[in-house]
Amino acid sequence: MAIDSIAALLSRTEESGLPLWEVILQEDLAEGQSSREDSLKQMARLWEAMKESGNAYRPEERSRSGLSGGDSAKVQAAMEGGTLYGGCFFQEVIAQALRISECNACMKRIVAAPTAGSCGVLPAVLLPLLRQGESEEEILHALYVAAGFGEVIATRASISGAEGGCQAEIGSASAMAAAALTQLRGGTPAMCAHACAMALSNLMGLVCDPVAGLVEYVRPGAKLVILNRDPTPYDSRADLVLRGDLVEELAHCVE
Repeated sequence: MAIDSIAALLSRTEESGLPLWEVILQEDLAEGQSSREDSLKQMARLWEAMKESGNAYRPEERSRSGLSGGDSAKVQAAMEGGTLYGGCFFQEVIAQALRISECNACMKRIVAAPTAGSCGVLPAVLLPLLRQGESEEEILHALYVAAGFGEVIATRASISGAEGGCQAEIGSASAMAAAALTQLRGGTPAMCAHACAMALSNLMGLVCDPVAGLVEYVRPGAKLVILNRDPTPYDSRADLVLRGDLVEELAHCVE
Protein backbone atom coordinates (compact mmCIF):
# COMPACT_ATOMS: atom_id res chain seq x y z
CA MET A 1 0.00 0.00 0.00
CA ALA A 2 1.44 3.36 -1.06
CA ILE A 3 0.09 5.26 1.96
CA ASP A 4 2.59 5.07 4.79
CA SER A 5 0.87 7.09 7.53
CA ILE A 6 -2.52 7.22 9.19
CA ALA A 7 -2.72 10.96 8.59
CA ALA A 8 -2.25 10.43 4.85
CA LEU A 9 -4.81 7.62 4.87
CA LEU A 10 -7.41 9.81 6.56
CA SER A 11 -6.62 12.70 4.20
CA ARG A 12 -7.04 10.47 1.14
CA THR A 13 -10.36 9.19 2.47
CA GLU A 14 -11.68 12.70 3.08
CA GLU A 15 -10.56 13.95 -0.32
CA SER A 16 -12.07 11.05 -2.25
CA GLY A 17 -15.31 10.78 -0.32
CA LEU A 18 -14.98 7.00 -0.44
CA PRO A 19 -15.32 4.61 2.49
CA LEU A 20 -12.10 3.90 4.36
CA TRP A 21 -12.00 0.25 3.30
CA GLU A 22 -12.44 1.23 -0.36
CA VAL A 23 -9.54 3.67 -0.21
CA ILE A 24 -7.31 0.98 1.28
CA LEU A 25 -8.41 -1.48 -1.39
CA GLN A 26 -7.68 1.00 -4.19
CA GLU A 27 -4.28 1.86 -2.77
CA ASP A 28 -3.43 -1.83 -2.65
CA LEU A 29 -4.53 -2.31 -6.26
CA ALA A 30 -2.48 0.70 -7.39
CA GLU A 31 0.64 -0.80 -5.86
CA GLY A 32 0.13 -4.43 -6.88
CA GLN A 33 -0.73 -6.31 -10.05
CA SER A 34 -4.02 -7.93 -9.05
CA SER A 35 -7.50 -6.89 -10.15
CA ARG A 36 -10.25 -5.72 -7.83
CA GLU A 37 -12.01 -9.05 -8.23
CA ASP A 38 -8.85 -10.98 -7.36
CA SER A 39 -8.24 -8.84 -4.29
CA LEU A 40 -11.76 -9.38 -2.99
CA LYS A 41 -11.49 -13.11 -3.62
CA GLN A 42 -8.17 -13.30 -1.82
CA MET A 43 -9.56 -11.45 1.21
CA ALA A 44 -12.55 -13.82 1.22
CA ARG A 45 -10.14 -16.78 1.15
CA LEU A 46 -8.26 -15.40 4.13
CA TRP A 47 -11.52 -14.94 6.01
CA GLU A 48 -12.53 -18.53 5.24
CA ALA A 49 -9.15 -19.69 6.54
CA MET A 50 -9.74 -17.75 9.76
CA LYS A 51 -13.09 -19.45 10.21
CA GLU A 52 -11.56 -22.86 9.51
CA SER A 53 -8.81 -22.26 12.06
CA GLY A 54 -11.48 -21.63 14.68
CA ASN A 55 -13.31 -24.82 13.75
CA ALA A 56 -10.13 -26.94 13.76
CA TYR A 57 -9.67 -26.71 17.53
CA ARG A 58 -9.60 -29.95 19.51
CA PRO A 59 -9.28 -29.52 23.30
CA GLU A 60 -7.52 -32.86 23.76
CA GLU A 61 -4.67 -31.95 21.40
CA ARG A 62 -1.36 -30.62 22.68
CA SER A 63 1.58 -28.96 20.99
CA ARG A 64 4.71 -31.01 20.45
CA SER A 65 6.32 -29.45 23.52
CA GLY A 66 3.20 -30.06 25.59
CA LEU A 67 3.08 -26.43 26.69
CA SER A 68 -0.02 -25.44 24.72
CA GLY A 69 -3.45 -27.01 24.41
CA GLY A 70 -6.72 -27.36 26.25
CA ASP A 71 -6.86 -23.90 27.80
CA SER A 72 -9.55 -22.52 25.49
CA ALA A 73 -11.84 -25.37 26.50
CA LYS A 74 -11.35 -24.44 30.15
CA VAL A 75 -12.27 -20.83 29.44
CA GLN A 76 -15.29 -21.98 27.44
CA ALA A 77 -16.43 -24.19 30.32
CA ALA A 78 -16.02 -21.36 32.80
CA MET A 79 -17.97 -19.05 30.49
CA GLU A 80 -20.81 -21.52 30.17
CA GLY A 81 -20.75 -22.06 33.93
CA GLY A 82 -21.18 -18.33 34.57
CA THR A 83 -17.98 -17.94 36.60
CA LEU A 84 -16.26 -15.31 34.42
CA TYR A 85 -16.47 -11.54 34.66
CA GLY A 86 -17.26 -9.33 31.69
CA GLY A 87 -19.95 -9.52 29.06
CA CYS A 88 -20.63 -12.42 26.73
CA PHE A 89 -18.73 -10.88 23.82
CA PHE A 90 -15.72 -10.20 26.01
CA GLN A 91 -15.68 -13.81 27.20
CA GLU A 92 -16.08 -15.19 23.68
CA VAL A 93 -13.10 -13.13 22.51
CA ILE A 94 -10.90 -14.66 25.22
CA ALA A 95 -11.94 -18.22 24.39
CA GLN A 96 -11.61 -17.66 20.63
CA ALA A 97 -8.17 -16.06 20.87
CA LEU A 98 -6.86 -19.00 22.88
CA ARG A 99 -8.54 -21.50 20.56
CA ILE A 100 -6.76 -20.25 17.44
CA SER A 101 -3.48 -19.68 19.26
CA GLU A 102 -3.52 -23.29 20.41
CA CYS A 103 -4.28 -24.44 16.87
CA ASN A 104 -1.21 -22.52 15.76
CA ALA A 105 0.93 -24.21 18.43
CA CYS A 106 -0.40 -27.58 17.24
CA MET A 107 0.79 -26.78 13.69
CA LYS A 108 -2.65 -26.28 12.18
CA ARG A 109 -3.49 -23.81 9.46
CA ILE A 110 -3.91 -20.21 10.62
CA VAL A 111 -3.80 -16.73 9.09
CA ALA A 112 -0.87 -14.54 10.11
CA ALA A 113 -2.69 -11.34 11.05
CA PRO A 114 -0.25 -9.73 10.98
CA THR A 115 1.99 -12.59 12.28
CA ALA A 116 1.57 -16.22 13.24
CA GLY A 117 2.21 -15.37 16.88
CA SER A 118 -0.72 -12.94 16.89
CA CYS A 119 -2.98 -15.07 14.70
CA GLY A 120 -5.75 -15.35 17.28
CA VAL A 121 -6.44 -11.68 17.95
CA LEU A 122 -8.27 -10.47 14.83
CA PRO A 123 -10.45 -13.57 14.32
CA ALA A 124 -11.20 -13.57 18.06
CA VAL A 125 -12.98 -10.25 17.57
CA LEU A 126 -14.63 -11.03 14.24
CA LEU A 127 -15.85 -14.62 14.67
CA PRO A 128 -18.13 -13.86 17.65
CA LEU A 129 -19.64 -11.00 15.64
CA LEU A 130 -20.30 -13.38 12.75
CA ARG A 131 -22.14 -15.70 15.12
CA GLN A 132 -24.17 -12.71 16.30
CA GLY A 133 -25.34 -12.04 12.74
CA GLU A 134 -22.77 -9.63 11.31
CA SER A 135 -22.72 -9.89 7.53
CA GLU A 136 -19.80 -11.51 5.75
CA GLU A 137 -19.52 -8.53 3.40
CA GLU A 138 -19.11 -6.04 6.23
CA ILE A 139 -16.54 -8.28 7.89
CA LEU A 140 -14.53 -8.34 4.66
CA HIS A 141 -14.65 -4.55 4.58
CA ALA A 142 -13.42 -4.49 8.18
CA LEU A 143 -10.55 -6.80 7.23
CA TYR A 144 -9.42 -4.28 4.62
CA VAL A 145 -9.44 -1.59 7.31
CA ALA A 146 -7.42 -3.83 9.62
CA ALA A 147 -4.96 -4.57 6.83
CA GLY A 148 -4.51 -0.89 6.03
CA PHE A 149 -3.67 0.06 9.58
CA GLY A 150 -1.46 -3.00 9.93
CA GLU A 151 0.47 -2.00 6.82
CA VAL A 152 1.16 1.46 8.24
CA ILE A 153 2.40 -0.03 11.51
CA ALA A 154 4.63 -2.48 9.64
CA THR A 155 6.05 0.35 7.50
CA ARG A 156 6.64 2.91 10.23
CA ALA A 157 7.45 0.64 13.15
CA SER A 158 7.54 -3.19 13.23
CA ILE A 159 5.31 -6.24 13.46
CA SER A 160 8.25 -8.54 14.27
CA GLY A 161 8.29 -10.14 17.70
CA ALA A 162 11.99 -10.88 17.29
CA GLU A 163 12.65 -7.20 16.72
CA GLY A 164 10.06 -5.48 18.90
CA GLY A 165 8.72 -8.08 21.31
CA CYS A 166 5.07 -8.94 21.83
CA GLN A 167 4.13 -5.26 21.63
CA ALA A 168 5.00 -5.48 17.93
CA GLU A 169 2.94 -8.61 17.27
CA ILE A 170 0.09 -8.63 19.78
CA GLY A 171 0.08 -4.84 19.94
CA SER A 172 -0.24 -4.49 16.18
CA ALA A 173 -2.93 -7.16 15.99
CA SER A 174 -4.85 -5.49 18.80
CA ALA A 175 -4.67 -2.15 17.00
CA MET A 176 -5.89 -3.75 13.77
CA ALA A 177 -8.75 -5.44 15.62
CA ALA A 178 -9.79 -2.18 17.29
CA ALA A 179 -9.92 -0.40 13.93
CA ALA A 180 -11.88 -3.26 12.36
CA LEU A 181 -14.36 -3.34 15.22
CA THR A 182 -14.90 0.41 15.03
CA GLN A 183 -15.50 0.11 11.27
CA LEU A 184 -18.10 -2.61 11.87
CA ARG A 185 -19.94 -0.46 14.36
CA GLY A 186 -20.25 2.46 11.96
CA GLY A 187 -17.32 4.52 13.18
CA THR A 188 -15.75 7.22 11.02
CA PRO A 189 -12.24 6.81 9.60
CA ALA A 190 -10.94 9.14 12.32
CA MET A 191 -12.63 6.99 14.96
CA CYS A 192 -10.93 3.91 13.51
CA ALA A 193 -7.58 5.72 13.79
CA HIS A 194 -8.19 6.71 17.41
CA ALA A 195 -9.23 3.17 18.34
CA CYS A 196 -6.10 1.82 16.66
CA ALA A 197 -3.87 4.28 18.52
CA MET A 198 -5.40 3.61 21.92
CA ALA A 199 -5.22 -0.15 21.55
CA LEU A 200 -1.60 0.03 20.43
CA SER A 201 -0.57 2.40 23.21
CA ASN A 202 -2.06 0.02 25.76
CA LEU A 203 0.39 -2.68 24.66
CA MET A 204 3.51 -0.54 24.59
CA GLY A 205 6.23 -2.19 26.63
CA LEU A 206 4.85 -5.73 26.34
CA VAL A 207 7.85 -7.99 25.75
CA CYS A 208 8.40 -11.73 25.41
CA ASP A 209 10.12 -13.82 28.08
CA PRO A 210 10.25 -17.27 26.46
CA VAL A 211 9.98 -20.42 28.59
CA ALA A 212 13.00 -22.60 27.78
CA GLY A 213 13.40 -20.65 24.55
CA LEU A 214 9.85 -21.41 23.42
CA VAL A 215 7.56 -18.47 22.75
CA GLU A 216 4.50 -20.67 22.22
CA TYR A 217 3.83 -20.58 25.96
CA VAL A 218 4.08 -16.80 26.08
CA ARG A 219 1.89 -15.83 23.13
CA PRO A 220 -1.44 -17.26 24.39
CA GLY A 221 -0.91 -15.35 27.62
CA ALA A 222 -0.04 -12.23 25.68
CA LYS A 223 -3.43 -12.40 23.98
CA LEU A 224 -5.01 -12.32 27.41
CA VAL A 225 -2.83 -9.41 28.49
CA ILE A 226 -4.64 -7.24 25.97
CA LEU A 227 -7.80 -8.15 27.83
CA ASN A 228 -6.50 -7.70 31.37
CA ARG A 229 -3.73 -5.14 31.36
CA ASP A 230 -6.14 -2.32 32.06
CA PRO A 231 -9.95 -2.06 32.33
CA THR A 232 -10.48 -0.99 28.72
CA PRO A 233 -9.29 -3.55 26.16
CA TYR A 234 -9.64 -3.16 22.39
CA ASP A 235 -13.39 -3.73 22.27
CA SER A 236 -13.86 -1.03 24.90
CA ARG A 237 -11.52 1.26 22.96
CA ALA A 238 -13.97 1.10 20.11
CA ASP A 239 -16.84 1.84 22.51
CA LEU A 240 -15.07 4.90 23.91
CA VAL A 241 -14.48 6.36 20.49
CA LEU A 242 -17.92 5.55 19.12
CA ARG A 243 -19.59 7.18 22.14
CA GLY A 244 -17.60 10.34 21.44
CA ASP A 245 -15.98 10.32 24.89
CA LEU A 246 -12.51 10.58 23.41
CA VAL A 247 -12.11 12.64 20.27
CA GLU A 248 -8.46 13.56 19.96
CA GLU A 249 -7.02 10.93 22.29
CA LEU A 250 -3.56 9.77 21.21
CA ALA A 251 -3.96 10.96 17.62
CA HIS A 252 -0.31 11.99 17.64
CA CYS A 253 0.69 8.34 18.03
CA VAL A 254 -0.40 7.52 14.49
CA GLU A 255 0.43 10.68 12.60
